Amino acid sequence: MKRALVVSLMVIIFSGTMVAHPAFAHTFVQNSDANLIAQVQEFKVESKLMADNISNNTLSQWHISKSQEYWGSNEIGVLSQTNSTLATQLSTSIDDLYSMAGQQNADSTVANQKADETSQLLDQAESQEVSSSSQNNATVQALAIVNVINEVLKDYGTAIGSTIDLTNMDNMNMNSSSSGNGMSGMGGMSKTTSTPIVNVAAYQSAQALAGTAQNMFSNLQSIAPSNTSPYLDKVGTALNELKQKIDARDTGMDVMMVVHLQIHPNLISAFNISAVPEFPIPILLVMISFIGVIAMSRIFQRK
Repeated sequence: MKRALVVSLMVIIFSGTMVAHPAFAHTFVQNSDANLIAQVQEFKVESKLMADNISNNTLSQWHISKSQEYWGSNEIGVLSQTNSTLATQLSTSIDDLYSMAGQQNADSTVANQKADETSQLLDQAESQEVSSSSQNNATVQALAIVNVINEVLKDYGTAIGSTIDLTNMDNMNMNSSSSGNGMSGMGGMSKTTSTPIVNVAAYQSAQALAGTAQNMFSNLQSIAPSNTSPYLDKVGTALNELKQKIDARDTGMDVMMVVHLQIHPNLISAFNISAVPEFPIPILLVMISFIGVIAMSRIFQRK
C-alpha cells in the first residue's frame, strides 16, 4: 500500500509540473483614489479626441462609448452627494459635448472649448472626491499611472486587432511557442514593417493615453521620495519607449514587453506596490493532491 501511495504521489507531482507554468501577470491591489484619478485623466483624453473628431461620426461615437467606461451616471451620482451643483454642471457639459458628435456642420473649435470646459469641471470633481493627502501620495499616483497604462494596452490591442490580451503578461510565454505570423493580431514576432491599424479610434486613444501617462509621471517625479530615483529613471525611459513604439506601430509583443518587463517592475520596486500573487492552478492542484495522499496514508496506517 505504501508503495502504491508513493507511486501515486510521484505521478501527481510529475503531471502538475508538466502543465504548470509561471503566473507572470502583474495584478495590482485596487485603490479607489487611484482609480478615480485615472478615470478623470482617461475621460479627458476621450473628450478631447471626441472634439478633435467631432465631424466624423464613426470616430466620435467610438470615443463617446469609450468615455462612458470612465465616467457616467454612477460617478455623477456619487459627486452629487457632496456637490450637487458641480455634478449638474459636469453632467450638462458632457451632454452638450456628446450632442455635437457626428453633426455634419459641427464646429471643432466650439467642441474643443466644450471639451476644455468639461476637463476643468473634472479637475474640480477630482479635488472634491480625492483628498489632498492622496493627491500628494506617490504610491497612489503610481497606481493611477498603472491604470492608465493598462488602458493603453487594451486600446492598442484593439487598434491592431490583437486576439491576445496585452494586459496579461502570461501571454508573453507564447513568444517561446509561436513564431512568424502565428500569433494572430500580434503582427508577427519580429518587426519588419509597421503593424496594420484596424481600428483608428482605438489607436488614437492608445497614443493619447500613452502621452497622458508621461504627463502623470512628471507629476509623480515631483512628489516621489528621493530614494526612488534609480527606479523612476528607468520608468521614465520606458514610458518614452512605450510612446515611441506605439507611434511607430510596433508589434503588440514589443509594446507589452515594455510595460510588463520595464515599467511595472520598477514601479513595484520604487513604491512597494503590492501585487496580488497568482498561483498557477496546476501547482495548486498538486498541493491539494499531495495533502490528500498524505491524509490517506495516515488513515491506512491506523488501520
